[in-house]
Amino acid sequence: MTIQGKSKIYDFKSQEFIGKQGESILDKWLSSAYRILDVSGVNKYQDAGIDRILMRPDGTTVNVEYKFDLASSRTGNLFFETISVDNQNIPGWGWRSQADYWIFLLPTMEVLVVAPGRMRNLVWRSRLEVKDKEVQNVGYKTLGIPIPLSKVREIAYYTVQLDQEIPDLK
Repeated sequence: MTIQGKSKIYDFKSQEFIGKQGESILDKWLSSAYRILDVSGVNKYQDAGIDRILMRPDGTTVNVEYKFDLASSRTGNLFFETISVDNQNIPGWGWRSQADYWIFLLPTMEVLVVAPGRMRNLVWRSRLEVKDKEVQNVGYKTLGIPIPLSKVREIAYYTVQLDQEIPDLK
């Protein structure tokens, strides 16, 4: 993240570095129960919003997308991305993702596992009372809806507090 004047401008490289650290934490946490296949670098899975394929001991699989929301500790909200790139009208991960579950890691080391359909329903119910938020990037804006963590916890499939501290990601 680069700060320019009073508004923050996010850059992809910084966000990617932070995201990779979050992925590592989630992989470590999930590895006791699943074999994990990292597909985040495979175009087919990137386009579908799938970061990992988790293989259960019985041989079945589940597709997940990881989200590491650093701002949630400051805002009290999760950011549901509706438009990824405004000047190209590219839909955000919130509508595009085909994952079976979204796994959110918060800076407090809380993990929320959410079924996309339940989150999308929550977003639609909240749209009239919540204003879209714009996040300035270099050359474009990302649009999304801030959803209170308390509401996300109510619809979460699973929540857990991890024991480890998060590294300083400044």
